[in-house]
Amino acid sequence: MNWLLQYLVRGLGLMASLGLFLLTLVVTAYAFVEGSFVVSEILRFSGSEQTVIYDTMTVVDLFLLGFSVLIASVGIYELFVGVLPGMPAWLRMEDLESLKGVLVKTVIVVLGISFMGRVVTWNGEENLLNYGIAIGAVVAALSFFLSVKSD
Repeated sequence: MNWLLQYLVRGLGLMASLGLFLLTLVVTAYAFVEGSFVVSEILRFSGSEQTVIYDTMTVVDLFLLGFSVLIASVGIYELFVGVLPGMPAWLRMEDLESLKGVLVKTVIVVLGISFMGRVVTWNGEENLLNYGIAIGAVVAALSFFLSVKSD
């Protein structure tokens, strides 16, 4: 019965990893398409500086999201299926805490880029302070999580 559970867990891990890898490909392709629109906008000199910065940061955010999903895909594969040869040391996941740590660090960067995009396009009307405080609180909580986890 133990072998059945082992194969079931491996099978579910493989399905989850493949699903996340497919999502990585789709998000990265979407980021590439969005990036080509931004390049076109820049080459036509059709957008303001603020618009170009915001659109560029949006594309960076999408690529980071794609790579975050890729990290999750590799991590789940390594945790539940087997070791992938040739992976860099920082991408080797030996336990769930390692995977969470890498993903939390990526989320912090994505939140920072998201906030920067809002700041660049701020029109003075929406309450940016509340948005900044909310993101700051999440970043502080995630940073605390990382510091407690590393101790």
